Amino acid sequence: MARFASEAELKAFLGKLDADYAEYAPALWHEGIKTPRQLANFTEPHYLACDVRRGHIDDIKARAGTTDTGEQADLKHILKQLLDAMEDNMTLARLVLRGQLRPVSSSASTKRQEEYRLQAIEYYYGSHADKSKIRCMVTGEEVDLKAITAGHIYRQGWPTGLLKVMGCRLYEPRNIILMQNQLEKRFDNWEWTIVPEGPDAFRIHVLSPHLLYPKGREQYVAGHDGKGTKWRDIDGTLLQLPMTARPARRLCGLHAMLAIQEAETKGWFDETHEAPKMSEASWQSPTFDHLLMDKYLNDAKEANMHMSDPDTHCL
Repeated sequence: MARFASEAELKAFLGKLDADYAEYAPALWHEGIKTPRQLANFTEPHYLACDVRRGHIDDIKARAGTTDTGEQADLKHILKQLLDAMEDNMTLARLVLRGQLRPVSSSASTKRQEEYRLQAIEYYYGSHADKSKIRCMVTGEEVDLKAITAGHIYRQGWPTGLLKVMGCRLYEPRNIILMQNQLEKRFDNWEWTIVPEGPDAFRIHVLSPHLLYPKGREQYVAGHDGKGTKWRDIDGTLLQLPMTARPARRLCGLHAMLAIQEAETKGWFDETHEAPKMSEASWQSPTFDHLLMDKYLNDAKEANMHMSDPDTHCL
């Protein structure tokens, strides 16, 4: 506390320093002691006049002088948050600049894939869901279970350490989208992505112009010629969420940010095909500090300027 509002608060403060010190509160309060700083600066003769034992004086003065007031604690907390956010930004920037967050295919054994898929089905559809037919969260088509894959948002080939920053674990269902098998490879390659627009809205964006505006034959999600869902059909639609469970917004936001950046590098956007817009909703969540992604590109540029010797910046 920055200032004791009553004798009781002073007594509580002294009691936290040592239970024996609480009895000094009435006399010290009578002498005008209202803050920890005053306790630290109070002279020995004044303490003795308040019947404080000589052996306790130095300890009270020393510990009161090093005890954070509420304002000091708040400032330290804010400073730590800022430093952590800066470090998280630099960590992410270094990973991207070194090519460690690149479009890569997931790799998992058939047994592990089955395990992830079933966990995700229970997470999104409930434990009593009919697993013989599953609705793809992207196309909305109801297909056989074998046609559905557990598509990881944060790739299995990416550094797992960054997930601590993101507040998630690699194999938890929030890092999985249940999608038709044909969608996963193009999701891994950042040809389409999911942009969070709020707690319950996740919009699908097809980034590759070759899927949206093919030269010649129309492109279908499942590869059918003349039937099925076209890539143009899902562009701009919302991810289909059957119940209350949601994917992790911060992970979808990370995937979208990297995918959009890659698409810009490849020149996929123009006047007729604009880059999706990302807002604060892409990062906000109860357990995630949005400063991690704030002004990302500027952080990445600054990080690049300080990476003349890669060996000195190992993560």
